[in-house]
Amino acid sequence: MFISLNRKIIYSILLLFLITSLIFVYTFYWIYGNQIQEEQRHNIQRNNQYIELLARNISLSQELRRLIKQYPQITVEPAIQGLIGSDSAERQHIELLDSEKKRIAEITQNFNLRYEAVNQSIHLFGASAVLIILSIILLALLMTRWVLRPINRISLVSSEVMRGNLSARISSEKRPRFRDEFDYLILTFNNMLDTLEQVISEVQEQEAFLQALIDSIPDGIRVVDQDYNIVVANKAYYKQIGAEHKKCRKCYQASQNREQPCQPETTRCPLHEIMTSGQKHVNVIQQFCSHPDRPLSINAAPLVYKGRGEFVVESIRDLSGDINFSHQQKLSSLGFLSSSVAHEIKNHLGALRIILEHLIDKYYADKDDSEEKKNLLLIYNELVDCIEVPERLLKLSRASTDNTRKIDLIASLKDVVSLLDYEAKSHGISIEFTPPKTPLYITGNEADFKMAAINLILNAIKATSANGLISVHVKYSKEHRVIIDFTDTGCGIAPQNLNRIFDPFFSDGHDDTHKGSGLGLSIVKSIVEKSGGQISVSSKLGHGSCFSLSFPAIKRVAN
Repeated sequence: MFISLNRKIIYSILLLFLITSLIFVYTFYWIYGNQIQEEQRHNIQRNNQYIELLARNISLSQELRRLIKQYPQITVEPAIQGLIGSDSAERQHIELLDSEKKRIAEITQNFNLRYEAVNQSIHLFGASAVLIILSIILLALLMTRWVLRPINRISLVSSEVMRGNLSARISSEKRPRFRDEFDYLILTFNNMLDTLEQVISEVQEQEAFLQALIDSIPDGIRVVDQDYNIVVANKAYYKQIGAEHKKCRKCYQASQNREQPCQPETTRCPLHEIMTSGQKHVNVIQQFCSHPDRPLSINAAPLVYKGRGEFVVESIRDLSGDINFSHQQKLSSLGFLSSSVAHEIKNHLGALRIILEHLIDKYYADKDDSEEKKNLLLIYNELVDCIEVPERLLKLSRASTDNTRKIDLIASLKDVVSLLDYEAKSHGISIEFTPPKTPLYITGNEADFKMAAINLILNAIKATSANGLISVHVKYSKEHRVIIDFTDTGCGIAPQNLNRIFDPFFSDGHDDTHKGSGLGLSIVKSIVEKSGGQISVSSKLGHGSCFSLSFPAIKRVAN
């Protein structure tokens, strides 16, 4: 319970005054007054006894004198005669009795005067008490003005500063006529707040500069203490972990979405390795839960700051950019290689094209319904597409807008399935194509799209053993996108290779028979992305794979 200092002082003074008053009244009135009353009682009692004896003596003397006068024959001894006395003696006794009565009256009057003095003293004490109470009130007012108000102002400003308002100051007279200790205290307190505000402003500016400095670093930076708390981090790091984990204060929550620290047996933890083994530098490769497809290189080192315990500073670099750069370098090398051999390939393919044209014109000019002519025309069309392969290899590293038009997705896939159906059956594999009931269209290069579909189906044929199944499924999503799934029942892809299969020249073939050049999936990804689409893969080792292509759909219009 809060009680102001003013009340404490007033209540204390009043309590002390009441106790002192009670002691004084008890001592002065009850003890001293009782003593006066007891003394007066004894004096009156003694005087009354004396008066009573004197009155008896006078009565006896008068009685004896009366008897002697009545009986003259009675002889009175001289000693008794002296006790009886004379009339003058009797008068003296009566005078003495009167004087004693006057004395008693004087004693009584004196007692009344003394007792009245006591009452007057009590009244004087009461008046003094009133004056003392008024003095206490005046003292309280002065104390409120000179002591309590400055203390209250200091307390209020201290509360404001505690809540973070460093601009609060204690109000005071600019030029007081008389200065006291509180005036100097208020002046010193305000100066202290000025200095504190300036120092905190400088510290905040330094913190802002340091934060801007680490925010300008393109790699993710975070500092972690011994309890896995993230002390400092930059914008690149928060971008790496994703907005949904920005408020996580534990490193294992932000990066791996765990409730407990990572187990060293399953996940390499730089903090654990540095704290337990005392290493000066640790480098690990991890993937954060927000972007599992992005490999991150984490370089960690210990940090000791003024005896405040050990920290670990981690530099986190996104390796996807380096991988893309390597991918571009490989594509550039591929383009240079394709440009070197394009001329020779075109010459040989052009010769084959001329021969096929001659055969068709000579032997099948009037046989439009023959199966052989249809197969030759199909070979001829594919040969024409193959002539453009070197140029498409050259265009992998740059965007292409040539020959971009509307593609009839169902018709193109039917052509590809028809072309590769014989190849699949020769390996004991079935191709199942389930087109939707309504036509679907996308924007892109039809030849490139067919090449991507051919590569995916050929890879599925290579990975699938006899009696296997390859299915091509097309559907239309609610997001107005066309989804094409190429699913096989083949050998599958190892989990550690899923992020590398789209790199140029990387091949996941299990033997030399199935191992290719490593360009097929790289070409497929480039074709899909140039058409504004996306490609993803899911696979289970020993059970097969599914490559999913997603394209933005367009409405069907007349050509």
